[in-house]
This record gives sequence, structure tokens and C-alpha cells, in this order.
Amino acid sequence: MEDECLLFFYMEFEEKFRNILSEILENYKSLFLIELTFSVNNDVKVFLDGDNGVSLKDCASINSDIKKKLNQDEINYSVEIGSCGIGFPLKQMRQFKKNISRKVEITDFDDKKHIGFLVKVSNTSFEINWKERQPKKIGKGKVTVDLSKNFKYGECKKAQVILN
Repeated sequence: MEDECLLFFYMEFEEKFRNILSEILENYKSLFLIELTFSVNNDVKVFLDGDNGVSLKDCASINSDIKKKLNQDEINYSVEIGSCGIGFPLKQMRQFKKNISRKVEITDFDDKKHIGFLVKVSNTSFEINWKERQPKKIGKGKVTVDLSKNFKYGECKKAQVILN
């Protein structure tokens, strides 16, 4: 019975936290939530991204807003707020849009890696372009060709910006 009460308490805390965070982020139009995790000790990790990046000041302000709305006397919790930088996988269309023209590595569900430049983003898919040396159709030697591949968001296991 005690375990059930504890589980209910954690679920209630998570729901309350999600609602408060959602309400707070409405005031930060250029920021958006990428990932939110909870531990059984009420350690909360919030990962944000922004159309123009996320500053340390943004993280501190959001943390302060959370503390104002969520009474720490009622619930013992800790919050860690961070931004998604290079190396953090792209998960939402807004992240893809802000990274157009950047070099990306896409891993499909067959674990095949595709490296190219992100050139187009839509509601359902994105496209990358790259150059590749291929044998000439006639004669010896190779020629450089421009290639592209379109991916639906659900067709890739991982998408990540890479440094040149």
C-alpha cells in the first residue's frame, strides 16, 4: 500500500511539474522543451533548445520561475536545467529548422550512417545533400556527383549536428 501511495505521489509531482514548466515556457517563445526526466528521488533534468540558442540567463530565469511556482517546502526536489548543444541528438522539427545548412550525421534503423548538409525541412521529413566520388559511366576515373536523401522523421534512429 505504501508503494502505491509513493507511486501516486511521484506521478502527481511529475504531472504538476510538467504543467508548471509548460506554463513557464509560454513566456519564452523562442525556447522549447526537448527532454524532461524524473528520478525516484525527485531529481528533475530539463533539457531545452531555442531558435536562437539557450543562454545561461534563460536557464537561471526558468529555474527561478519553477521555484516560485512549485513550493519546495511541500515537495523535496532538485532541478537541473541545461541546453541542448552540439552532440545532443536532434529530436524536434524546430531543431532541424534551426540547423539548416549545417553538417549532420543521420543513423537509420539499419545502423547505416549518412553524412551530409541539412538542406530542407518540412513537417514530415528533412533532406540532406552531399558530394560523392563515383566511377565515370564511360572511361576510367571518377567524377564528383551531388547526391541527396530525404528522410521521414520516424525513419532515423538518430540525427546529430557534427563539426566540420
